[in-house]
Amino acid sequence: MPNRRVTAKAAAISAAALLAAAAAACGDDDPDAEDAADLGGSWTANLTTTAEWAAVYPNGHGTVNATSDDGTNVQLTAVGLGDSVEYTAHVHDGECDDNPPGGGHWLSDPNGEDAAGNIVELTFTTSATGVGETTESSTLALDDRAESVVVHAPDAVVQAQGLTGDRVLCGDLED
Repeated sequence: MPNRRVTAKAAAISAAALLAAAAAACGDDDPDAEDAADLGGSWTANLTTTAEWAAVYPNGHGTVNATSDDGTNVQLTAVGLGDSVEYTAHVHDGECDDNPPGGGHWLSDPNGEDAAGNIVELTFTTSATGVGETTESSTLALDDRAESVVVHAPDAVVQAQGLTGDRVLCGDLED
């Protein structure tokens, strides 16, 4: 006949081990909890002309200030670009040293489409002296995959310059 004290003690130890295992399964191993902790922040970037565009816009440069919490606000200023040209800019998932500079677009849903509603996009038109600025807001919250901001030239300007790439300026985001 088994000893009831030993059986009760063994049951208590088993229950404690089961509770500890269940507690360990929550928290750090939950990818959604980790992703939520990586959302938001403040970043700056100094935009510089990419190697391909250095001869076209040798004085091209700019700044970016981005803040993200429930959504994202990005302020961009660029100088030394073409006059009266509409440019687009995006947050990217690579660094400016990558090939192509900035890698791909940062996607809010990495498995989603590279399209409006899943990217942070800015547009601005430069003045007659090549200066442009914009402040854009997005409902998307940046995370630690956001690495850079890239300014893209329109296709007509790329073709007129005889170039193949549209990445004019790039700046790595810094905390």
